[in-house]
Amino acid sequence: MSQSLARNGAADLDKSTIDYAAIADPGHGNSVAGWTGVVIMLIGITVGCVGFTIHNPTITYISIGIVALGVVVGLILRAVGLGNKPKKK
Repeated sequence: MSQSLARNGAADLDKSTIDYAAIADPGHGNSVAGWTGVVIMLIGITVGCVGFTIHNPTITYISIGIVALGVVVGLILRAVGLGNKPKKK
């Protein structure tokens, strides 16, 4: 075996047949709405972990509300125009 598969990839791969436009980077929600919603949800999860660890159901249930708030804030910010624009085909 003269070719190294780790360096050169599969020997039978024809790179000219790959549709690079179809596998373009989707962006993964890299926007103000996405980041704000995720940060609020992470705070809610952290509060929930603390409440669960100290056996306090009130704090744990409040954290569920914080996570739901993060979803709502993200959706509102996206509706206002701070989210990613939908891709047109």
